[in-house]
Amino acid sequence: MRATAPDDRTPHTYWLFADGRLLRARAGDTRAEVVADVPNIRETGSDTGDGRITGKPLEARLYAHGPWVGVTERFGTNAALINTDTGAVREMSRADHHSDVSSYSVGFLERQGRTLLVAQTEWNRLDVLDAETGERLTGQREQLDYFHSLLHVSPGSRHFLSNGWAWSPVDVVYAFSTEAFLTGHEASGIAVSTAFGYNWDRPCTFVGDRTFVLALDEELDEELDEELDEEDEEYHQLAFFDIPELTSADRPDHLLEPRSLVDCDVFARNEHGEVKGELHYDAESGCLVAMTAGDGVHLVTLEGDVVARLPDVNLASPPSHGDIGSTFSGSGGWSYASRHRVLYRWADRSGIEERPLPGGARR
Repeated sequence: MRATAPDDRTPHTYWLFADGRLLRARAGDTRAEVVADVPNIRETGSDTGDGRITGKPLEARLYAHGPWVGVTERFGTNAALINTDTGAVREMSRADHHSDVSSYSVGFLERQGRTLLVAQTEWNRLDVLDAETGERLTGQREQLDYFHSLLHVSPGSRHFLSNGWAWSPVDVVYAFSTEAFLTGHEASGIAVSTAFGYNWDRPCTFVGDRTFVLALDEELDEELDEELDEEDEEYHQLAFFDIPELTSADRPDHLLEPRSLVDCDVFARNEHGEVKGELHYDAESGCLVAMTAGDGVHLVTLEGDVVARLPDVNLASPPSHGDIGSTFSGSGGWSYASRHRVLYRWADRSGIEERPLPGGARR
C-alpha cells in the first residue's frame, strides 16, 4: 500500500493506491474494489532532479475531492486524475527541474459550479484545469523564479497557498486568490514575510477562507541573534496571516506580515531549529490538529493551548523534502480526515484503522 486518502463523500470509506491501481475500501476491511488502473505512476525514482532518488522507493500521494482523485509521484514527474464514477484516467506530468526536492501537489477548487484542478506543469508554473473536460483555463505569462511545492486550498476555494522555495535555496510561502490567479497567474501572489529558512513543505493550514497559519522554525543563527532586540528573540511557533484583497492587475510590492504570533510547543525542533509535521484545522472544535512523527497528535486552540493529545498516533516520517533527496515515508503512519474528523492509517492485516479525534474546546 503506497497511499491512502478518505472519500470525503462517505464516512469510513477510503481510496487506496497499490500496485499501480486506485482502489476503494471500507474501514476495517482488507478487501478492496478496483476503481482504475493508473500505469504512469512509478514505484521507484529515476534520474529526475539531480538523480538523488534514482532507484529509491518513490512516495505516492492521493488528493480526493468528491468523485475526483488525484495521484502524484511526490518527488517525481508523473500524476493522474481519476473520475471514480466512470473510472476514466487523465495522465498528467510536470517538467523536471529539481523535482526530487519539490513536492508534486494538486488542489481542487470549486468555482461557478465547476470543479477545477490546480496543478504544477513546470517547476515554476501552476495551471488550472477543468476536472471534467481537461480544458486549461490559464494561459501564457511571466513566471516567478520560484519552485512550487505542497499546495493548500482554503475551505471555500477562494484562496490557495504554495509551500515552496526559491534560490538559494530558501523556503517561501506564496498566497494566491483563485480569481486573480486565473488571469494574473503567479505574479498576482503575495509572499509571506517570515518562515524563510531551509524548510519548505512546513506545517501549514487554512483556518478560514482568508486566514492561514504556519508553524515557524526557531532561529539558531547566533550572528543574527546578536543583531535582534530581546523582544524579537522570543520564539513563537505559530504565525497567523490574513490574505488581503488580491487582483490580477496587482503585483504586490510588499511581503505579507503575520496578523499575530502565538506561543506554542507542539512541534519539536530538530538540530537546525526546524519544525516538521502536519497542521490541520477542525472547524467543529475550532482547534488545530498538529501531527508529528514522534510526539503524536495534539489538539491545540488558536491561542496555543493544548487541550488533548494522542502520543501514540504518529506520522510515518516527517512529511518534508528532508535532506536533499527524500526518503520514502510509506503509508503506515496516521493521517487525518478533516471532513469526517477521524484519524486513520493502513494496517496490512486489518485494513484501514480509525481513531476518533480527541475531544476539545467547543465554540
